[in-house]
Amino acid sequence: MHTSFSVKEAIRIGWEHFKKRPFFLIGLFVMTTIISALTGGVADSVTTGIAGGVTNILDYAIQIILSMGITFILFRVYDEVETGYADLFKPLHLFWSYLVAGVLLSVVVVLGFVLFIIPGIIASIALMFVAYLIIDRELGPIGAIKESMRITKGHRWNLLFFTLVLIMLNIAGALFFGVGLLVTVPVSALATIHVYRWLLEPDTDGGVAVSLLSKIISTLGVLCIVGGSLIVLFIVLGGVRSDTTITAAFRDTQRRADLVLIRDAANNYFNTNNIFPATLETLSPEYVATIPLDPISFAPYVYTVSNVGTSFSVCASLEDTTNGNLYCESGHPFGTDVSTTSATSTEQNVEVWQL
Repeated sequence: MHTSFSVKEAIRIGWEHFKKRPFFLIGLFVMTTIISALTGGVADSVTTGIAGGVTNILDYAIQIILSMGITFILFRVYDEVETGYADLFKPLHLFWSYLVAGVLLSVVVVLGFVLFIIPGIIASIALMFVAYLIIDRELGPIGAIKESMRITKGHRWNLLFFTLVLIMLNIAGALFFGVGLLVTVPVSALATIHVYRWLLEPDTDGGVAVSLLSKIISTLGVLCIVGGSLIVLFIVLGGVRSDTTITAAFRDTQRRADLVLIRDAANNYFNTNNIFPATLETLSPEYVATIPLDPISFAPYVYTVSNVGTSFSVCASLEDTTNGNLYCESGHPFGTDVSTTSATSTEQNVEVWQL
């Protein structure tokens, strides 16, 4: 039976290290969470132009700096070395390595999840210590990736089981109105550092056998993740499809209503001037406050009027082509009592090249 690190021992040691500096660690996570939320809020509020791009880049850079600093401080707490909040900025010289590694990891993991999810889970486990190796050993991105794959080899079932246990631990912490996370998050982080240090120098005498039960639990966890992901995917795709259909129908209804509004405004114009308007713009603002535009292209509807202004038609291209893809409202011929006779409505299977 394979020997690996003890999940129970890792969490116990994480808890022991947390108890030595609880208020410092809680303060660290509260402070960095507030900073992260503030910068994220600013980035979300500025969404257009160059300013939006710059704020998003700055927010991303700040998130990386915070992540690097937290990892560095956690290592010092685990090693029982004096540290303070100012150490958040100690590993700044590793910024570019951390950034490049993060991009590479994102690409690998996303591709893995695209390939039926399971490869993504395997990649996440195999590469889970890349950031630790950059901060602790100051390795480059490629070196950290290779070393993470090396030290996790043969321990990935146990690492998956360990990860699932930490997830459950933090879910339990979240149940107490989120306050429990102030304890479970740093304990989980310190426990992970203990596992990382064990994997660098495996203690065969202190290792434990990876039981069949832990493998079964890990397998069930993977199945739950895969099943849950597929369910979410089907719901999202179904929702998008349904939303697209509903939205298209709504837009076509809006188009018809717009054409009726234009028709009535043109009829009122005819009542006053004994001629239909030469252009739609003539109707605004006396006969209609604003000229309606197509809800997708925001272009004016196609309006044509006879040379002598005695009749007109205004048309829109519909998204639902069941009864034809062109809907039109027509004006009255000259001499018809426009106050009592309604305009005609038609749907034709005609291709419209311009709205």
